[in-house]
Amino acid sequence: MHLNIAQKIFGIAVVVLTLMVAVAVFSIHLTAKISDELETVVSKHLPLSDTIGHINVKMLEQGLLLQRLFVLPKESPQAISRINALKGAVNKEFIKAHELFKAEEQLSHSPVEIISLERSLSMVEREYRSFEKHALELMVLHKSGNSVAFEVLLPELNKQQDSIDTEIANLRRHVESVAELSVKRANGDEKFLLAVNAGLTTIATVLGLGLAAIITFALVRNVRNLLHGAEAVEEGDLDTVVPIMTHDEVGRLTASFNKMVGGLKTKELIKDTFGKYMDPRIVTKLLEDPDFTHIGGERVEMTVMFIDLKGFTSISEKLPPDDLVRMINGFFSHMTDAISSNSGVVDKFMGDAVMAYWGPPFTSPNEHAKLACNAALTALDNLNLFRVDAAENLGLQSDSLDIDLRIGISTGDMILGTIGSKASRSFTVMGDPVNLGSRLEGVNKTYGTRIILSERTRELAGKAIYARELDLIRVQGKMEPTRIFELLDAEPEAGRFKAGLLAYRNQDWETAKHAFKSCTNETSTDSIAEVYLNRIAYLEANPPVAGWDGGWDFRAK
Repeated sequence: MHLNIAQKIFGIAVVVLTLMVAVAVFSIHLTAKISDELETVVSKHLPLSDTIGHINVKMLEQGLLLQRLFVLPKESPQAISRINALKGAVNKEFIKAHELFKAEEQLSHSPVEIISLERSLSMVEREYRSFEKHALELMVLHKSGNSVAFEVLLPELNKQQDSIDTEIANLRRHVESVAELSVKRANGDEKFLLAVNAGLTTIATVLGLGLAAIITFALVRNVRNLLHGAEAVEEGDLDTVVPIMTHDEVGRLTASFNKMVGGLKTKELIKDTFGKYMDPRIVTKLLEDPDFTHIGGERVEMTVMFIDLKGFTSISEKLPPDDLVRMINGFFSHMTDAISSNSGVVDKFMGDAVMAYWGPPFTSPNEHAKLACNAALTALDNLNLFRVDAAENLGLQSDSLDIDLRIGISTGDMILGTIGSKASRSFTVMGDPVNLGSRLEGVNKTYGTRIILSERTRELAGKAIYARELDLIRVQGKMEPTRIFELLDAEPEAGRFKAGLLAYRNQDWETAKHAFKSCTNETSTDSIAEVYLNRIAYLEANPPVAGWDGGWDFRAK
């Protein structure tokens, strides 16, 4: 009977799998038994031993405190309080010890060893209750001054304490013997399991190797060729072609391999070329999902960010064209690194600005706001690196340049999809939150800030970021006011500013001025507080209309 490669491999797999299943079933059975033994030691014996030790220490301390109390002419409130605390602690330890046996109490047949341990524990507790009761009687007699009865009962206290120590020692020895017996049983089962596993595994290995050797010789040459080809592809050589030596399954596999390598070469060329113009993840989706190129979109909550190089117009007037291009390319590189390292998608470059977004399918729905904020803080760190690069590349020309940035971040429902014409298309986001993000970037100019967030961004990022509320504004094209926040790299000291903001919205101008002035004293300067002080001066001269909501209009784009 002639078998093809698949049948031979399947036959070997069946034989080996049968033996491995036998090994696995037997191993599971014995492992469960060993696990039960060790679980008993870990969950019952060791905790019980610890609890016994705690009880013993607390009872000894309680006895010492009682002896010290009884030799004092007057009661010590501190000693009595400590004795009562120790009594409560011992009671808790007994409760904790009994909790260890609750699971077994619910079984129809509890293990004999567990029952005996619980009985020994109950004997210790019974002796302690007697000791506790006797100690209470002595404390009453001591307090009442009945020295005759006190002297009669005092020796009994020591006897009871000795009796408790004896029971505790017996219980500890009992626990140790039971635990040792469980460990010995587990060790025995483990050795037996290892011996059986070794035997069955040896049989499976011999049979598997023997059967595999029968079919290996006929396949080894072609398989080696495929292996060398795969290694070459792994090292990046996509010009590899494996010769087809046979017309069986391996031959067809070789042909498929060559075809696959050709496809990989084409895709890598496309990715390498177009990855320089758009995010590589978008290029990958374009290659793998043809529907991705269809014009259309879906509404998804996402986060968008705009990064703008501050004062680009004045910088462009001071630098030659070549230096300006190198500088803006360096800026884009550092900003792109900040975005990419936080899972963002660079959407486009607009003059001196970068637009990026986060959200499904590139990030999970609950982390895009946080990632965008992290990217903004990373962008600030990269700004320092960019300044160093600019100083190295431009020399003395960089001294006169005010290199800084402004960032606006907005979160909300956007349209994500492919837009454009038959000739040219773009995968991007659109909607009011996108426009708001662009406006917020520009609003930084008013407040002297660097990073402004929308209210939804602040809400969704939650405790993962530090931010303080800036204002309630109306941007161009929107009637409803928008609450905005400043993103910070550390928790703000917002008490005075927050108080000023509240007074400002209540039109309590004097209180607001006092609070904002305290934010601009000799030790601290807050450009936002200065904005509010100037705004209050204007509003005092031009009172707002009735029903004013505290919002400020920004009509410029």
